[in-house]
Amino acid sequence: MGIRTIIPGPPGTGKTFRLVNHYLEKEINEYKTDPQKIIYITYSNAGIDDVKIKHNLLYISTMHSLGTRELKINTSKRLLNGKRKWEIFKTYPNHEAYRNMSFETIVDAAGNPKYENNHMRIIQYARSKKIDLEQAAFELSLEHEEIDFTHQLNQDLKTFKEHTKMIEFHDMIELFEKKDRMNNPDSLISGVEAVFLDEAQDLSPSQFDMFFYIEKNCKRSYIAGDDDQTIYTFQGADPNIFINLQGKFDNQIQSHRVPRKIHAKALEVLRQIDNRLDKSWDARKAEGELFEHYHLDNIDFTEKNWMVLAMTNKLLDEIEKHFFRVGIRFKRKGNKILTNDILKSYQTWILLQKGDSVKEKDAKTMYKEFIRYKDGHVAHGFSSGDSLEGIEYVSLNDLKKDHGLLASGSWEQFKIDEDTKNYIKTLLKKGDDLMSNTKIELSTMHGSKGRECENVVLFMDYGTENQWLFLRDAERNPDAQHRLIFVGITRAKQRLYIMAPLTDKYYTIGEPIV
Repeated sequence: MGIRTIIPGPPGTGKTFRLVNHYLEKEINEYKTDPQKIIYITYSNAGIDDVKIKHNLLYISTMHSLGTRELKINTSKRLLNGKRKWEIFKTYPNHEAYRNMSFETIVDAAGNPKYENNHMRIIQYARSKKIDLEQAAFELSLEHEEIDFTHQLNQDLKTFKEHTKMIEFHDMIELFEKKDRMNNPDSLISGVEAVFLDEAQDLSPSQFDMFFYIEKNCKRSYIAGDDDQTIYTFQGADPNIFINLQGKFDNQIQSHRVPRKIHAKALEVLRQIDNRLDKSWDARKAEGELFEHYHLDNIDFTEKNWMVLAMTNKLLDEIEKHFFRVGIRFKRKGNKILTNDILKSYQTWILLQKGDSVKEKDAKTMYKEFIRYKDGHVAHGFSSGDSLEGIEYVSLNDLKKDHGLLASGSWEQFKIDEDTKNYIKTLLKKGDDLMSNTKIELSTMHGSKGRECENVVLFMDYGTENQWLFLRDAERNPDAQHRLIFVGITRAKQRLYIMAPLTDKYYTIGEPIV
């Protein structure tokens, strides 16, 4: 291994900016390193495009994407995901026990699968942490699951993948190192001179193994992160690895985001974290505003931008009812009342009625969501929107002339869920024309990672369902809970509203979890 530089920094101190605009620039301009011989790895896809465009790096990706590319894997054929492929697994000989199990997953921005199935959660967590299944079950508070069944599923899964040559996301990381050790002539490792790692605190032990394997072949390495923001421990992230890194330190101290009052509240949380890297952190030179024990009815959401944060999606379900009730539009991943496609279709229809032209993809979305042959909206053979393929922009006249559109007039003629239709009408009556981006976002604290907002509203209840489970997790690993709240608080650039609890089990800032 060559020279390792570590860039630790609390929220808003510009770790990524330092990594890219100082060290990456220096690597290319001063050391004259060919950009094609640099690997830039980040935990999630956020920010990748900007770096790629600016520096023309060949290898800039998440760990999983890097593994996929190096292994030349056709993920559509070989990746074990999706209902159809899991059905093959479930109907495999001697797999009767799995016939009624769900293997549904949500893949996050870093390529990590999040299973609904607790047995699969245990298996994937154990592989990420490099621990046995029993320990994984305990750390996930899933020791009530039948662990013998988990062992059997794990073995059957290995056998199935050997027979079918299918792989899972985690296999890509393991196979990456194995392939390179076989002295593969087209391996990227042999020619790499520098490697960059951003958001390092969120990597699991197995992902760090892959990074260290790449790093040992490089002249220089650069690692940016903040152990106090390690919030993906439930997926295997281990802050101890970042805490114990050895190398040359370039500490980032000055926050360009967090003002003094919010900074002081964040420090109350940091003092509760036992296992952390000690570092200096200065507030932004602004006072900021802090409001405590607030209720949603007391907040005026009409000005500026807002981020409403909670620990769980179940709690967000309760919070969003307030915005439906008072007729305020918001953005939320998985919004079922006013989905992105419904909103985009509405906007597209309004633009067309005004005489504007719209993009092909927006017109196709509108056909999918609004246009029905059986309701007389479109001529036979055009309802799929396939005739729009390859056309950059279309007008209302184009759609009627060449794409079978028969509908005209109000958006209310289209088949939209009644709750959605009433919600749109309420928003319109309150003066929201629905044509601009909403200034309010609802998110979990995990989903807010890496972002910031002028106004942040923070709920600290341990969910609404299975509170005992969330509380037990917090009691077993209090540092993880403190870090999550720390991340929530430090999204705020100007105002932080700490809300009155909605339930009887909630986190209290500045107090230990007991």
